[in-house]
Amino acid sequence: MLPVLLVIDDLFGRNFRGGGNPDRENLCAHFLWKDVTEDAASVASRQKILKPTAEVVFCRGQLPAVSDAGMVVENDLQVALELLRKGWTESLAKGLPPWAMVLLDLCFYTGLVTEESNHRTPGMPEGRPGDDDPRSYFGLTLLDAIHREFPELPIMILSSKPREEVSLEFSRRGALGFIDRSDLRGPELFEEAIWQHGLIPDPTGGIAGNSLPTLLALREARRAARHRENILIRGERGSGKELLANYIHKAGLHLEVEKERSFLMVNSAVFTPNLFASELFGIEPKTATGVDGKIGLIEAAEGGALFLDEIADMSAEVQAAVLRVLQEKQFTPVGGRKPKKVDVRFLSATNADLEDEKRSFRPDLLDRLRIGGTIWLPPLRERKSDILLLAEKFVHEAESDRKGAMRREITPEVLVLLNSSDWPGNVRDLRSCLFDAVNRHPDVEHLVPDHIRLPSAGKSTASGPTKNEVSATDRRHSFGIAALLDFEVNIAFEQQDIGQWSSRLADVQDAHSRLLARYLRAALEATKRRTSERPEGLIQIHPAIKLITGDTSLTASKAADTIKRLLGPLEYELEGDLQEALAIAVRLRPRSSKTSLKKVR
Repeated sequence: MLPVLLVIDDLFGRNFRGGGNPDRENLCAHFLWKDVTEDAASVASRQKILKPTAEVVFCRGQLPAVSDAGMVVENDLQVALELLRKGWTESLAKGLPPWAMVLLDLCFYTGLVTEESNHRTPGMPEGRPGDDDPRSYFGLTLLDAIHREFPELPIMILSSKPREEVSLEFSRRGALGFIDRSDLRGPELFEEAIWQHGLIPDPTGGIAGNSLPTLLALREARRAARHRENILIRGERGSGKELLANYIHKAGLHLEVEKERSFLMVNSAVFTPNLFASELFGIEPKTATGVDGKIGLIEAAEGGALFLDEIADMSAEVQAAVLRVLQEKQFTPVGGRKPKKVDVRFLSATNADLEDEKRSFRPDLLDRLRIGGTIWLPPLRERKSDILLLAEKFVHEAESDRKGAMRREITPEVLVLLNSSDWPGNVRDLRSCLFDAVNRHPDVEHLVPDHIRLPSAGKSTASGPTKNEVSATDRRHSFGIAALLDFEVNIAFEQQDIGQWSSRLADVQDAHSRLLARYLRAALEATKRRTSERPEGLIQIHPAIKLITGDTSLTASKAADTIKRLLGPLEYELEGDLQEALAIAVRLRPRSSKTSLKKVR
């Protein structure tokens, strides 16, 4: 989808009797813009832009819109504001992108359209003395009014007048920059401006949404991609912080197309006091008998970015170690003697209040993790116009994941229902809800309200975990295992609630299987062996099972049996690390012919 611009300019926005506007056509050819104004000039034009960079609506900002010799042209602020309001409010209400940017001229000529001025430039008046005075440019009056009513709308000056005449004024009044209309580098300057300042959605669809809060967050992310400083991403659980970190990284690659940079992700909760040093810094070869060398996450991410999710879960020891790396720009592998220089950008995320003294998060570390800025990702309840796009995306993903599922249409009643929820787990909750609906109703062609189980207050989903949760890396809770075990030990099945817990044995077993799968996945991630050839890490099931059992004497065959027992109930749903771990376990401990004759589902 191309960005939609509004250009307010008396020369390019004018219409006159006789057809097209050649000045407008020349401008569109220079900037590779597609004219979508639908006025007399655009209808008369036969110009075709093969690879347009934007769609453009032109506005004269004056009355009459169509002028001929003998007519008087006057500036009209309300004409421009009404068009702005229409394109802004209607688009946002429909879930479409609003104006990506406004390009504003400075000097607007008014007065009588004489025979001479009409011959020289059809439809243009002679102008009055004050029109060309920088102190009274109508463009600056427009800028004041637009910025006052639409403070988030990016505005650039597009003019042939000298920049130095108004540089201070347009900055004070809220414009973000100046493009010289006659500059041969105009297209490059515009591309830079729209990338850095424009309200444009994610072209890949990775972060779906056209709401203003989403577009503003994406703009901040693109601005952050222009430098290599550390960025902190904050937002509620399930709001998409990991996706935004990936978007920042890819936006940086867009700016440096000649250099591929690595991007590694890790949940800070896996950095236990006993394991973090080897995971972060790696192990020097031959540190001890039988110990292979290992590349740590920081070295594997050299030249790129390391995404630390849920940094509030870092222990004091890990915080101190990360702080040292940020301060000194170097690290020393376990068993090493010489420090290694490092060039890694840290992208961090949290849903916690790190400034809360009870959390004991180091202020000096926090300052360094957000030295390049903080991006706030709004909750889904504040960007409900994104729900339509998100719902379509998740339903189609679920259909693709569920073998044999039919393609379906989302009914308007479902959209009303989805918009009625506050989504306590945000985008993640919405995704789980829709995956649940598709998995339970694969053989329908319409998604209707009866298929939807909305999340309960304080829970992720009323229906419990979905199939997709096994492969997801993003369903996390702030409490630990001790609290979880305490909750399970003390949960009661009261007789008066028999209707809620009867016939749910299969659901309880399934939920436990998925919990254990997530537990195992964390262990696999923590014990991966990273090398220069495989910076993403090699799965090691034996160390992973030792980690979660605490049994250092456990044999490899017993570890394989444990893997098969934990993942067996979910065999047909596994992806990624869990799927690979089960395959390794089966190779080590092949199934007997009796157990391999499973019922095909």
